[in-house]
Amino acid sequence: MREEKRLIVRLKRGDKDAFAELVEQYGASLHRLVRRYASPDDADDLTQEIFLEVWRGIGGFRGEAALSTWLYRIAVNRCLRHCGRSKGETVPLEEERDSDPHDDAPYRLAVKSEAANRVHCAVSKLPDGQRDVVILCELQGLTYGECAAVLEIPLGTVKSRLSNATRKLRESLRDYVLNKDPNHSDSNGLTDPMTTLPTGLEEATP
Repeated sequence: MREEKRLIVRLKRGDKDAFAELVEQYGASLHRLVRRYASPDDADDLTQEIFLEVWRGIGGFRGEAALSTWLYRIAVNRCLRHCGRSKGETVPLEEERDSDPHDDAPYRLAVKSEAANRVHCAVSKLPDGQRDVVILCELQGLTYGECAAVLEIPLGTVKSRLSNATRKLRESLRDYVLNKDPNHSDSNGLTDPMTTLPTGLEEATP
């Protein structure tokens, strides 16, 4: 916490080295968040725009929330504005590459990629409020309290939205992921790796 306060003071002074440290510390996690909302082509630009907004707005940061909460709040709001302009688009997930052609990895990766894309599509069709709590809590790993602070909503609202979102996802993914027999194997004796996921969310995006 003390290091964070020193970083904030330096940022408010316009210290570019401090800004570089901020990008180093939070760049990867914010880029992952942006990828939940935007295509790969848009994600880099959006992430840069978010950090530019942070740089311009750091003077108004009052420290009432953690720096990470403030960053996520800016990022989510920027992503929602982006989604408003590109309503209806779904973002395909990147496939894993460089697999060994001599083992069964291509099969497993193909199954995982197809299932992950189905999960992502289902998440993208949720109402905005429910989608946001799924992305922040289930995919980004924020606690309910952190999610509530980022979205500026009550803790109970986070829980109810997540419960409703989970119910909708289970229904929409029932036939593909959630109702599969975990002991099911294909004709080659390979078990579908997605059947081990309890909600279908843990590996929904890279």
